[in-house]
Amino acid sequence: MVRHIRRVLSGGGRDRGRADRSAGPVLDDLGLALRPERLAPGAVLVFERPGGGHVGFYVGEDAAAYHVLGGNQGDAVTIARIAKSRCVARRWPEGRAVIGKPVQIAAQGKPISRDEA
Repeated sequence: MVRHIRRVLSGGGRDRGRADRSAGPVLDDLGLALRPERLAPGAVLVFERPGGGHVGFYVGEDAAAYHVLGGNQGDAVTIARIAKSRCVARRWPEGRAVIGKPVQIAAQGKPISRDEA
């Protein structure tokens, strides 16, 4: 997943803040700016989890969770609901305008993921 993100996104610079320490090496050299002014589909979200971090692409959100497209979520590429409280960074290619806006998605009884491994 990280290799794919690296191929898809371009931009200079990187942040060495809390998210990098929490997520470990998963964010090295991605060239992504921290905290876009708003979320939009395609933003990279970084989450804390036991044993390391997890990254995925923002698809949408409901009141309690982000809906995240990611790999290795139950040994598959899926869209998982991950609690907003676990998100430690929101990223977008530095120097690129954020296109789009937040997308509201109904939870529809789908459980919140506790560990994406």
